Amino acid sequence: MIARRKSVLATALLAALLGGAVQAQEETVEVEMRDYGYHPAELEIAVGTTVRWVSVEKRTSHDVYFPEDGVASGRLFPGESWERTFDEAGTFEYHCQPHASRDMRGVIHVVAE
Repeated sequence: MIARRKSVLATALLAALLGGAVQAQEETVEVEMRDYGYHPAELEIAVGTTVRWVSVEKRTSHDVYFPEDGVASGRLFPGESWERTFDEAGTFEYHCQPHASRDMRGVIHVVAE
């Protein structure tokens, strides 16, 4: 169990350093919403993975909006989160509707294993 936890932490650290990584070991991956950005802004995951967006801002709210299919989280205030599971391979671009002028954008690359 401890070895697995260390492996998961190493993978998360690598993802943070590279700005995105394939997440094969975890079924849920977190993206932080802070400083008017998604961190990481680009992510590559396996089919079936859930992504959880977490607002760690202090004073503002954000949302997660996928214009291709009209899926939206609604506004997320500090401490709130929203999840989406990706069951199909593809590229899914999203942005924050309230902060589109700040170019707050992200992309999820979903790959079949």
